[in-house]
Amino acid sequence: MEVVLVRVGELTVKRGWTRVEMERLLLRAVREAAEECGGAKVAGEPGRVYAWGDVDCLKKALSRVFGVKSVSPAHVVKFSTTAEIAEAAARLWGDVVRGRRFAVRVHRVGSHSFTSRDVAAEVGATLVSAGGRVDLESPEVELYVEVRGDKAFLYTEVVEGPGGLPLGSEGKVLALVSGGIDSPVAAWMMMRRGAHVDVFHCNLGGTLALRLALEVIRILLSWSYGYNARVVVADCGPLARAIRKGVREGLWNIAFRRALYLAAAEAAQMVKATALVTGESLGQVSSQTLQALAAAERGIDMPVLRPLIGMDKDEIVKLAQRVGTYELSAKLPEYCAIFSRRPKKWATREEIEEIDLAVRDAVGEALKTAKVVRKRELGDYIKSLAPPPDLEVEEPPPDAVIVDLRDEKSYKRWHLPGAVRADPDDALSLVDRLGRDKVYVFYCYGGGLSLDVAESLRKLGVKAFSIRLWRTSSQGQLRDSTSQ
Repeated sequence: MEVVLVRVGELTVKRGWTRVEMERLLLRAVREAAEECGGAKVAGEPGRVYAWGDVDCLKKALSRVFGVKSVSPAHVVKFSTTAEIAEAAARLWGDVVRGRRFAVRVHRVGSHSFTSRDVAAEVGATLVSAGGRVDLESPEVELYVEVRGDKAFLYTEVVEGPGGLPLGSEGKVLALVSGGIDSPVAAWMMMRRGAHVDVFHCNLGGTLALRLALEVIRILLSWSYGYNARVVVADCGPLARAIRKGVREGLWNIAFRRALYLAAAEAAQMVKATALVTGESLGQVSSQTLQALAAAERGIDMPVLRPLIGMDKDEIVKLAQRVGTYELSAKLPEYCAIFSRRPKKWATREEIEEIDLAVRDAVGEALKTAKVVRKRELGDYIKSLAPPPDLEVEEPPPDAVIVDLRDEKSYKRWHLPGAVRADPDDALSLVDRLGRDKVYVFYCYGGGLSLDVAESLRKLGVKAFSIRLWRTSSQGQLRDSTSQ
């Protein structure tokens, strides 16, 4: 009979009620993970969890449960003598070891008339008879036998789990997740330490950017077995406008971080979280100096946890790849609406008070219109997102500034008459340079990016639109130019 053997990690050193509660939480998470595999059965005992069903599916799902040290698909043998274990090993592994060096590793739990060494010796001797060669130092194949009561579990594969503590054993936090590389990793690390993690997302871009960020969050929360997490989605366009209008440019970076903390602290009260989590790494950017971080969190009356504070970018990227968020996070556009060209690295108490005054109403507005989505509803919510209906136009309005967001080579080959070219990240700088009193129309290859740029500029009060090239009267020109 095949079973997936689940080893628990850190909770084995806990005692009393704490251990009982952690084992309950772990079993709940394992059962939710096993639901992905349809019709799986789960049972537990102190120090071990067992799952029966689709072995390949269970192996993958259960190795993503926090509190799980490792999992192994195993063959179960009920025995009365060690000879029966050895016979089962020969049937299972005889062909595997033939002509190869092997080692037998035995772990035994309970009271028996034999030792672990006795089992290893008898199994090893049987496999030598099958044509294998014992080599405990550098084997080609490692064979594992775990003896519990009157059952032996035989396996060769050990799949590493995330370890840590069962989800929910250490309270609840609210993680500020932008969708970039760092913040999802910080949230994942708090999950690993047993915290229920709800998410606060501040959207500065358009619908395309929001959908991409929420897909990152959905991947992150796929690890959140046993908890139907909340995602608080706030439109932070009002914050960006308030900062650009009421704060000196050199303080924009600190002001945005401060506004995020203020908004997240209020959102944390809504979801009953006791701490904030951010993805800051000390010195990574100008707004992540000690002085800037201290200024940004001044007066926030709950802990601000920073799991990545001492990590470098390479370490964070490796973890993002493990979590599964890296590829999407790397594609997420960065909006420079409130990034200073010459940012200050710190702010005085008086400057923080000025920032608070400038953003207070905008923070309230962002939270008042925020949407709270549960993890299980997130996929449907992402599908429902669509840009404003008046964002796309058939033809550029008269006297509009037409902006080509494609690469320079494509622009030189062909562009709409009178169009100027800009990189998507430079769109706001272009608007500031040419004037906010003008109407702007953006276009790109497929229309998605231009919609997003126009929508993000709308949040800053700019009259911006998007146009699809094949809807313009220049359709024929474009077809001719791209077919060459």
